[in-house]
Amino acid sequence: MKKLFPVSLFLISCLIAETGFPAFDVFSSSAELGLGGAGFLNPSPISAKINPAVADSGRLFSTSIIRFPASITSQNAGLSLPWKSGVGSISVRHISYGTFEGYDSDFQSTGTYQSGDTWLKVGFAKPMSRLPIRYGTTAQYFSSTLKEHQIKALLFSFGSVLTLHRFRAKFGVSFHQVGKMFGGEILANGSIKTKTVLSGSKQLIHLPLTLFLDTIFEKNTAEPEVFLGGNFKLKNGLQIRWGTSSRKLDHNTKQDFLRSTLGASGFGIGFISGATSINYGTFIFGSGASVHGLDIGIKF
Repeated sequence: MKKLFPVSLFLISCLIAETGFPAFDVFSSSAELGLGGAGFLNPSPISAKINPAVADSGRLFSTSIIRFPASITSQNAGLSLPWKSGVGSISVRHISYGTFEGYDSDFQSTGTYQSGDTWLKVGFAKPMSRLPIRYGTTAQYFSSTLKEHQIKALLFSFGSVLTLHRFRAKFGVSFHQVGKMFGGEILANGSIKTKTVLSGSKQLIHLPLTLFLDTIFEKNTAEPEVFLGGNFKLKNGLQIRWGTSSRKLDHNTKQDFLRSTLGASGFGIGFISGATSINYGTFIFGSGASVHGLDIGIKF
């Protein structure tokens, strides 16, 4: 129970309140961490926060490991490649919450058990023939296990992106987590909440910087969440990322100036050499806790 408490507290407090299944909002790539949760228009086959119409134009394999507080870890792997005049993708994500000691009502040991969440996602994105618009969809199977209990769901996401080449800008809209739960036993009161995301990106003319702005509207949530991030592409393949969001107000514990300033912020660095890319990112909560992630990508 002592080990289970910080896991539950972490998931409930640092993510969206009143969500039955907050694991859908966790980070799965270092780019997400570095951009502070922004970047729905930043292509990545392993990103959980992405417009389904966005995809890398080439063949790309990417893998990552994310380290959360309370010894929670996430392992992710994804592949995208051209297919039928568009881009197909497939990814597997898994979050391990650890191994726990089980006890019966008499506080007698029943052995150890594990807890984790797994996603299997497939997607397809394609440009329209006569308009600068891409559209895409993803389908994902979700399975959550806690001892002998399970939650399963089949979910879909849809999105489109308009590219304004003259202004070096993109605008996107996407709908996420449309589907239903099935089978198994329901452990938590709540439902899978659909999300609508309005996204934009802009490449600045006089700086090697791409800005990302995302606004997330969630069902039954009064105020939307706004995320802002930037990716500097410097010389010799070096990239520097930063990001923050409106969660800075919720994360502000008012304990000290540094935590108030850095809370709900992300920072990252990346390096590209030929077909290989290595990226590191971190996200800092207002409490001072942090998440760290490392990605490796290979174009082939």
